[in-house]
Amino acid sequence: MNKINKKFIMILAGVWLFDFLTKIWAVQALKSNSGFSVIGDYLRFHYVLNRGGIFGIGQGNPMFFQVLTGIAILFLVIYYIRTHESGPLFETSVSMILGGALGNFTDRFFRPGVVDFIDMGLGDHRWPTYNIADAFISIGAVLLAIAFYQFEKEYKLQQKTEKAKPEKS
Repeated sequence: MNKINKKFIMILAGVWLFDFLTKIWAVQALKSNSGFSVIGDYLRFHYVLNRGGIFGIGQGNPMFFQVLTGIAILFLVIYYIRTHESGPLFETSVSMILGGALGNFTDRFFRPGVVDFIDMGLGDHRWPTYNIADAFISIGAVLLAIAFYQFEKEYKLQQKTEKAKPEKS
């Protein structure tokens, strides 16, 4: 079975394209102003250029995070191709993570940092500003954890079933 199939490529490319287009919009619509509220104070859009890693960690080290992202992408592709694990949830989660990682990788390649613009929270209690790529990476990671949980559950059930079979003499 070829794991890099049409569905996998379509999800990956869709996530990458959605992220790419929303970042173009964010730069054009938000860079020159203070942004705007979408849902009161809970959801706001405003432009932030993140020159570091996740949640703004390590600001001023864009090359480090570009190399780290490239290694992570390569590792995930190799793991995905070589692992015996499969299934729709696994395929979807990996393609979402890769699409998001490629989105941020592309941003760092063409800009001095990653464009973030989604700001959520209440009052002074804010989640770090993020983008569509980050959202898909996070959702993909949760789905991947669920897929691994399901794989483990199936494996244990299979082991239990094999132990219960009577041995042939």
